[in-house]
Amino acid sequence: MKTIAFAPSHITGFFEICYHDDYKKAGSRGAGINISLGSYAEVGKKGNSIFLEGNIGKGEVTLKALQNLGLAGINVKIKNELPLSQGFGVSASSTLATLLAVCHMFNLPEKKAVEASHLAEVEMKTGLGDVVASYIGGIEIRKEPGIEGKIEKIECRKKLIVAIVGKKIETKNILKNEKMVERINDTGKVCLKEFLKDKSLENFFDLSLKFSFETGIADKNMQRILNEANKVGKATMCMLGNAIIAIYSKEMKKFLSSYQHYECFIDNEGARILATFFP
Repeated sequence: MKTIAFAPSHITGFFEICYHDDYKKAGSRGAGINISLGSYAEVGKKGNSIFLEGNIGKGEVTLKALQNLGLAGINVKIKNELPLSQGFGVSASSTLATLLAVCHMFNLPEKKAVEASHLAEVEMKTGLGDVVASYIGGIEIRKEPGIEGKIEKIECRKKLIVAIVGKKIETKNILKNEKMVERINDTGKVCLKEFLKDKSLENFFDLSLKFSFETGIADKNMQRILNEANKVGKATMCMLGNAIIAIYSKEMKKFLSSYQHYECFIDNEGARILATFFP
């Protein structure tokens, strides 16, 4: 028996870090966009290995999540459509897709997959809100952190383009910087408050741009590229990575053509099972 699942990549626009001794309650407040590019996981009951296709990585978060679920003897093949450590939430999407497939195979509730994946992300400091966001889909507003946190979903049909403009950023390095965390929380709180007043896609991009500049997450090179991109259309930084996301247009595609780029859409469905095969 084999099961295939998909989880969309999640791009955070702005956020507020919410630590808690109980990892189930830890996470982030903020808003982000789930996109049609993501992670596919094929899971079989025989074997005990994880294979990654499409990028470089060891699958540590996925292994940790499987340990959290307490299952063994599983063969997993993962294909990620986007690179790691560029603000696409790939560790979350690849882990969630895997755990959804595993839970489906063993007749466990999907909530178990979300919980095990979220705990692994928080424990390993690779993310805070990507798992719950990827599970929901659409443009999501994380009003309260954690697995049981309050999330509002906004469905939106829009074509987007993402581009990688610099080297990888390790999320854990940002989360360990106390001064950066303070700036993130102060600015993230303001951006969330403003977004709740106007939940349009355009306002999301404007507030995310404000967040990236005011926190200092966007370095001088990123600021330069974003300033130029916003003369063409709406664009912002993917948190946390040297990549940008923009509303698609022919002009924006031309502007980003010199970078590694991908066209996509907003994914409104969220993480899901795609197929199950019986021998």
